[in-house]
Amino acid sequence: MKKTSRIKRLLKYFIFILIVIGVLIGLKLFFQSREPVTYTPPLTPVTVKKAAQGNIDKGIKISTHIEAEAMIPVVPFVSGTIEEYNIEAGQLVKKDDILAVIDKEAYYQQMLQARAGYLAYDSAYKRVKELNSLGAATDQDLDSITAQRDAAQAQLELAKLQLSYAEVKAPVEGTILNAPQAKGDIASDRSPIAIIADLNNLIVNISVPEKYYEKIKGNEDNLRFKVTANELTSTATLISISPYIDATTKTFNVKLKIDNPTLFVPGMYAKAEIIYESKSDIPFLPQEIRKSDGSLYIVIDGVAKHITFTPEIENDSYFMVPSGYEDALFIDAGHNDVLDGEKVNIKEM
Repeated sequence: MKKTSRIKRLLKYFIFILIVIGVLIGLKLFFQSREPVTYTPPLTPVTVKKAAQGNIDKGIKISTHIEAEAMIPVVPFVSGTIEEYNIEAGQLVKKDDILAVIDKEAYYQQMLQARAGYLAYDSAYKRVKELNSLGAATDQDLDSITAQRDAAQAQLELAKLQLSYAEVKAPVEGTILNAPQAKGDIASDRSPIAIIADLNNLIVNISVPEKYYEKIKGNEDNLRFKVTANELTSTATLISISPYIDATTKTFNVKLKIDNPTLFVPGMYAKAEIIYESKSDIPFLPQEIRKSDGSLYIVIDGVAKHITFTPEIENDSYFMVPSGYEDALFIDAGHNDVLDGEKVNIKEM
């Protein structure tokens, strides 16, 4: 009985082992029959751009302010209470327009006094001259009265001039920039009645860094200028380039006359651009397409190729594409994500 049970147990173990072996053989055959799976990473998506054709200007932009070429303070030559003051800022005036009238009474009385003195000396002169012709007065007497009459005449002319100065007139044609006085104020030669400027002649003075001196001073005939303020731009004409460099600021002055002064007024903050080099009808691309080190990537047959070169001309916005790359596909978006020799996927913009 015990022998029969032992045989049955051994038979169960043997069957179990055969089942396990069969399962293992089946799994091996299953995996051997499958094809191996290889992971292929996706291609880096990029956009590309070809060079455009156009012009590149190279120069510098410097902050400055709009100025009137001549700003004239109108200072009265006599003092007194302002009786008339009919001007205001922005008003156009012509030469000799009356800007203000100062109390004339004191100057009028001085003129009358000087006239009376002159008439008295002139009458005495005529009498002495007649007596001299008759031999009743000496030449010395005539010379003396003549000198006195001439001095009285000079005093009269001075009194008339001072009286005329009571009417403060515009010395030039222009626009009132500032009218700081008012009727009833005391006018004096220490305070201007007004400040006048010719707004048809506006300028900018630019302090240019020393390193640009040779580019600008030696290239005057090829320079171009622009002035921009409040998003309005005008060309400008060169007036002068300073012949020396300020030792303190390490700058030199360039003065420009604005070609279209109607766009601006004195005091405006502005940007002046000096263009000292220019190339026309050349292939160019925006600076954003370059990496931080200035290099670029192009795509040839779906593969990224790293290239470097020094542009013949460039500015802050664009650079010139060298000969041989006019029709190349330059990687725009994605140029920081690819490697040299890597296949890429060109996406439509």
